Amino acid sequence: MKHEDWCFEGHRVRLYHRGRGPTLILLHGIGPGTSIPANFGAVIPLLAERFSLVGMDWIGFGGSQGKAAPPFFDPALWLRQARALVRRLGHPETRLWGQSIGGALALAVAADEPSVAALVTTGSGGGRHRLNADLDRFWTLPDSVDAMRAAMASGNHDPALATEALARERLATLSKGGLSRYFHTMMATDRQALLDAVRVPDERLRAISARVLMIHGREDKPVPAGQNTLYLQARVKHCDTLLLSACGHNPCWEHPRRVAVAATRHLLGEDEQG
Repeated sequence: MKHEDWCFEGHRVRLYHRGRGPTLILLHGIGPGTSIPANFGAVIPLLAERFSLVGMDWIGFGGSQGKAAPPFFDPALWLRQARALVRRLGHPETRLWGQSIGGALALAVAADEPSVAALVTTGSGGGRHRLNADLDRFWTLPDSVDAMRAAMASGNHDPALATEALARERLATLSKGGLSRYFHTMMATDRQALLDAVRVPDERLRAISARVLMIHGREDKPVPAGQNTLYLQARVKHCDTLLLSACGHNPCWEHPRRVAVAATRHLLGEDEQG
């Protein structure tokens, strides 16, 4: 993907671009070495056939600059960052896609921004989520390729998808600009409190007028569907849910074509045309 840097609240933010068509904003999750390519790489070529993609790395992740001082886990900052991007692009009908905690932030943006017309989440957090061993492992800084593969594998239905190449790619991202120490400091705290900080309140969920499709892996261990997507979708007015069997935390990697087709139909309103 082509990329550019944008300045937001004094931070350099990495934006990625690919494709032609209606604009679709991609928002990634939170983990070691996470970025837009790391979360959405398997579906980007498919989506670029129908959309003009704009991906954004959160401050402190991927190609974006980190904060100068803690707290580094800062969902209020990330929410402002996402809202600013929506307003910067200025489209009358905004389309969003958020993965994991990016899904929770996308829902919060949709509650605030009336221009958001359609929204997809995959493996969304933001519900009544209790910290578990699999998420705790993923939020612990890996110190080797094997440790990174183990952390990634715990989130997949098929552990073989956590390849050495993907693990090395994430570690390479962490090695840039001090992000490794940054991530460790970010997560060296009460992790249940971090989950609570990204919970989307019921009143904000009920304020969402956008059409929402929530996709979740039935075998998602770090971010269980029952505590998150199934809880959230019951409080959103116009929300469909797709639970995928044989699928863990990132449906984009485990079922890229199926997810891309379902998301595209929803985002373009084709699922309403019969």
